[in-house]
Amino acid sequence: MHVDAQGHPYLAGPRRPLPTQIRALTRAPITDRTDASAVGWSILLACAHARMQYRDLHNAAFTARWPGLEFVRTHRTSTGERSPRFDAAAELARQWAKAVTAASYTRPSTAGPSPARRTAEATVADLLARMDARPGRWAGKTGAQDRLVLLALAARTLAAAASEVHLSERDWALAAGLTRDTVADRLRVLLQQGWVARVQRAAGPWAAVWRIVRPGGGEQRSGAVFTPEMQRQLHAELECAREDIWHARPLGVLGMRVWAHMAVGRASVRELATRLGICPATVRSKLRALRSFGLCTGDGRGYRSRSRLARAAVAAGVDGAHADRVRLYRLHSAVFVWWFTTRHQPERSDALAEWGEFPNPAEAEQTHPTDIALAYGATSTGPPLSATTWGAAMAAQDRHRDADPDSWWELVAAARAALPAPDMLLAPHQWARTAA
Repeated sequence: MHVDAQGHPYLAGPRRPLPTQIRALTRAPITDRTDASAVGWSILLACAHARMQYRDLHNAAFTARWPGLEFVRTHRTSTGERSPRFDAAAELARQWAKAVTAASYTRPSTAGPSPARRTAEATVADLLARMDARPGRWAGKTGAQDRLVLLALAARTLAAAASEVHLSERDWALAAGLTRDTVADRLRVLLQQGWVARVQRAAGPWAAVWRIVRPGGGEQRSGAVFTPEMQRQLHAELECAREDIWHARPLGVLGMRVWAHMAVGRASVRELATRLGICPATVRSKLRALRSFGLCTGDGRGYRSRSRLARAAVAAGVDGAHADRVRLYRLHSAVFVWWFTTRHQPERSDALAEWGEFPNPAEAEQTHPTDIALAYGATSTGPPLSATTWGAAMAAQDRHRDADPDSWWELVAAARAALPAPDMLLAPHQWARTAA
């Protein structure tokens, strides 16, 4: 344990990145039900292990004002409210010294990754090597979509440290920055070509089980070795695909690919078209759109910062588009699970008496999830918080819940009829474009 110039302790060694869970804690707001001290202590202890110093924490607490360090700035009063501390800096110094001391007594783990983790890493490394060996396979729009689908499965395989993973089409789409319909369409192709295999079909509320196919049953290997840099590039490409700006109609997945290739170096339109497997006219169209949104210059130099992507999304009117898709798909999934499990437990269901008979499985397969959500989504009292499709649907359902409909379909019709005009059902990121 060492001491800096101001006398604050720290652990020597190269600085490490904070774990994903801790980064999430730093951003999570402190509510009345949150144990602010426990959250703050977890953050301080992780920062000590990450070889951060007191000045880093002082900046995080009082300049960046991490929500997770609220316990340093305020304390809980007897009434349950939080009041500012008069000695916030001294409190941070005291807690930081305790965290560094505790971290110094933690022995570094000598255990390596588990066999399951090593198998998952080898599988992903082999997949990425085979993908890099066939760059032409990922040309064009469908090729780019296939690549994102495979990368999302690779990321889930690493996260689960298992060769077989449960993955629904909606979760797959959210991870890859695509739509559910696109994922379902591309999976059929990847299945036929032997890139992925479906180990088990979806059963009720449980997602299907998938795995990455290794040539020769795993006996033929590329010899690729999994590295942290490989994992970083994998997650970086998926994070880029989930940016809001690619929801803009002039860009899409091809706009993202053109923008990504511009980072390699300046290239002519024809060279970009050859690399991406698209026509030069499409490349010119994407370049014009990228320039109009401030993502590249006229001489072919691209801007790479995430803040630039965020500003471009605002300019394109698609700010928050991915978050809207996340809410939509999670509502679909939650409503379907609730509907499916309740349908098989009629004696324990209040919904049957209130809403009427559920559709049978054959009808459910042909029913759009939107209709299921309209009929069986979570109800809310009072006006919706915002004029989105789901807020309006919930409010409409609440108004009609006492109508005692004879069937499920009548409730759907009543809820649809009560929805506001189509221009009022736009998500927030679409309002500016409509107003313009």
